[in-house]
Amino acid sequence: MNDRYHKRWLSGLLAVALITSLTLMLGCAALLEDPEADEPIIFADRQWESVWIATEIAQFIIEEGYDHPTETETVSTDAFQVGMQHGDIHVELELWRMNLPEWYEEATSEGYLIDVGSIYETSRQAWYVPRYVIEGDEERGIEPIAADLETVWDMKDYYEAFEDPDDPGRGRFINGISGWVVTEINEVKMQVYGLDEYYNTVEPGSSGALDAAIAGAIEAGDPIFFYYWEPTWLPGMYDVVVLEEPEYDPEVEEQLERAAAGEIPVEDVDEACGFIELDIRKGVHKSVKERAPEIFEFLENMFIGTDPINQTMAYKMDADASPQEAAFWYFENFEDDWREWLPDDVAQRVTDALIENGVDLSG
Repeated sequence: MNDRYHKRWLSGLLAVALITSLTLMLGCAALLEDPEADEPIIFADRQWESVWIATEIAQFIIEEGYDHPTETETVSTDAFQVGMQHGDIHVELELWRMNLPEWYEEATSEGYLIDVGSIYETSRQAWYVPRYVIEGDEERGIEPIAADLETVWDMKDYYEAFEDPDDPGRGRFINGISGWVVTEINEVKMQVYGLDEYYNTVEPGSSGALDAAIAGAIEAGDPIFFYYWEPTWLPGMYDVVVLEEPEYDPEVEEQLERAAAGEIPVEDVDEACGFIELDIRKGVHKSVKERAPEIFEFLENMFIGTDPINQTMAYKMDADASPQEAAFWYFENFEDDWREWLPDDVAQRVTDALIENGVDLSG
């Protein structure tokens, strides 16, 4: 081969080799820079219905709209805290920070947990009665029996309407589950409000028994006075009214808790108050913001709302649906809401995937 052409051939070969090497180096550098870019986003499964549905909604959007894999990890409270600290858990869609105040402050101040805003505007624990007790229900032929009922103190005037079938002459209050702290607090509140003179308290042995007692009475159109909380399916399925109590006061609550724990006599507690109502927040590990900023932005925007999740859980219960089926029902019935969380192109991909799964978005 001519030396001149041989040199040109070697130069060309070296150039190709150099370009190939640079391409490989840049590719490796990119991988080193963000080795977790395509790894799944892990959602905490804390084992209650509302978070199952919310997680299904978020996972469907991330997988179909952003083409990013997700997984769930069933965790206890302790395992969730450790997992979030170490980056093994990435998303907690129901961060009940009022139940973990010290950990929440530590995690957010250290920066590994980012609070990305509300998913429900309120959480509530309260004492309820069915609305038909106060207003009647013409369609069901139910007459009102407590037309002036508004507050917990008013219950003194209507104890005969909520008669205990096992103890005629006294009313009946369906408390929380036996062994719950809130059940003991309710016992103290009954005494402070003076209702223990009129009502017996019943403590169901399980959540199933509690739900059955309440749902059975409402389905039958019977009066019932009970403790419950939300977001849950029951207030979404049935029209119930919260009885008014004094506004939440942390000092009063502390005294109620001490009396419930046996630290002070109930007789030393001279006032009670309603339970604290706070929004439920979403918590995201800092790594999500770093490796998937567009998904982080979606999680910031995601807001379901207390009434919509109650309705969705009611649908799940009534239809005996799976969490995914309930999520599809949410997509179908609250389309205007979830579209606001997403850029147009992502919303379109989610829409296409929902239609492929048989979800009717024509309405």
